Amino acid sequence: MAENKLQLSIVTPERFVLNEDVDQVNVPGVEGDLGILYDHAPILTTIRAGRFSYELLGEKGRETIQMIVSGGYLEVTDNRVIVLAEAVEFLDEVDNDRARASLAKAEEALAKTDLSDDEFAEAQDRLFRAIARLEPTQMD
Repeated sequence: MAENKLQLSIVTPERFVLNEDVDQVNVPGVEGDLGILYDHAPILTTIRAGRFSYELLGEKGRETIQMIVSGGYLEVTDNRVIVLAEAVEFLDEVDNDRARASLAKAEEALAKTDLSDDEFAEAQDRLFRAIARLEPTQMD
């Protein structure tokens, strides 16, 4: 591992997504967003659906790579960040039409008053994913 870098590994049930030395990791935590830097205290937490990013500092300056995670777990120990995610999409993989349809379905589901706690949590996760997928494109 390079000096003063974090080793970031991202894995989903379908694929090994990434293993790279990075300068910073930004995570959508269940209790709030987290920024992980070199020498961060050990932590094990759940992550919610949302925008995930990591930063690299190179010859061309700071580069930020963004993706969408669909929930999972994060572990930080000894400058190693491990993300076990349900699903991961890089921003260039996002289908905006599909994301808009997901947003509409999630909003429709959340408008119902007879949802169980599990149904509400599932609809809320779908809403978070759809918003995270669409937010970067709306900012461009």
